[in-house]
Amino acid sequence: MTTDQELDQETGTSTPLYLQVAHRLERQIVSGERAVGSLLPPEAELAVQLGVSRHTVRQAIAQLRKRGMLAARKGVGTRVEAAKPDWRDRFRNDSRDDLFEFASQSEFFIHQKERREVRGKTAAEIGCRPGKRLIYMAGPRHFIGEPAPFCWNEVYLDPIAQEVVAEMTELRSSLFQLIEQRTGERIEEIQQEIRAVQICPEVCHELNRPEGTIGLRITRRYLASGGRLLEYAIQTSPDDAFAYRTNLSAE
Repeated sequence: MTTDQELDQETGTSTPLYLQVAHRLERQIVSGERAVGSLLPPEAELAVQLGVSRHTVRQAIAQLRKRGMLAARKGVGTRVEAAKPDWRDRFRNDSRDDLFEFASQSEFFIHQKERREVRGKTAAEIGCRPGKRLIYMAGPRHFIGEPAPFCWNEVYLDPIAQEVVAEMTELRSSLFQLIEQRTGERIEEIQQEIRAVQICPEVCHELNRPEGTIGLRITRRYLASGGRLLEYAIQTSPDDAFAYRTNLSAE
């Protein structure tokens, strides 16, 4: 039986337990251990097998249902629907937890890291004073197990994050959460903007796409108390590698 401690050791204590359980179940489905068409054990039984609470199992199953890998059928149980998630629909950013889940399912490979003095258009876009020196990182992001990158990431960080990223060469978690954990700061607001763009030739080359490819450019400002900017992130994705989905409820 897998215990809470073993799950923590396997995926890192910074990952919520329900996501650790979701990751384990996903691997079992992908490997064929839990075949498409088969039913998961009842929640109580699965909780005993994994050494976690039924609530944790319920949260993990909900994550895999979002990805289209599981489906709940009344009177039947929870059925394995697909051996592989729909990568394009995995980005659901209605909350901090959704951003964390997205980051934990992908890897950011840092190809470039330097201090940059931002001025002009860049400073205006970021929302900082001209001449401020920020930490700049850039590189591709891959979904776990996928050889091709689905986007190009760029990040500008306040110098307070220097010790957080000093030795970092790749990342498989949310950067803003690491900054919170290591600095004691708290992200109070995340501002997001999505625009359709023609991807620049340099990024097309990095993503192995032809020049002129159309894509989406997503920017996020991570603000601490008083509106202080701690992180400015840019994600550039080709049009066929990204889908945004949200649910609206009528009142």
